[in-house]
Amino acid sequence: MFEKNFPAARELARKAGELDPTYFFPVMMEGWIDLEAGKFREAAPFLKKATTMGAPPFVSAYLGYAYAAAGDRAGAMATLEELKALSKGGQVLPFNLALVYLGLGDLGRALDNLERALAADSQMMAWLGRDAIFDPLRAEPRFRTLVKTLHFAE
Repeated sequence: MFEKNFPAARELARKAGELDPTYFFPVMMEGWIDLEAGKFREAAPFLKKATTMGAPPFVSAYLGYAYAAAGDRAGAMATLEELKALSKGGQVLPFNLALVYLGLGDLGRALDNLERALAADSQMMAWLGRDAIFDPLRAEPRFRTLVKTLHFAE
């Protein structure tokens, strides 16, 4: 997918979905492929479906990102509230918050939460290196520091 061969990635996701139609991950991947391609409205139905299939909260965060990036601020804010409900004690993981704030164009809050995610040793930080979703942050000095700290090539 990072090679931007979206048709091949989608075909693999569909094949995986055929192997186990009850598993959220192939459905989520179809939505993520659309996110990577900049097709935010198209991504939302896949991600929404994945959230109904026992997906972890990070899938809801990607859904919130999709809503926000597609211009559906109300959907993004509702997803933030859902994330709080899904999280223990209402504490949403910082990486998940960063995704939604990034979609909303609030780069400062996105970076604040990515820094918190790094401090919490979030395994999701591995996506910063290549995920196109984070492209709007790549010129930001704070993001460059995160990338350097994680030992990713710029």
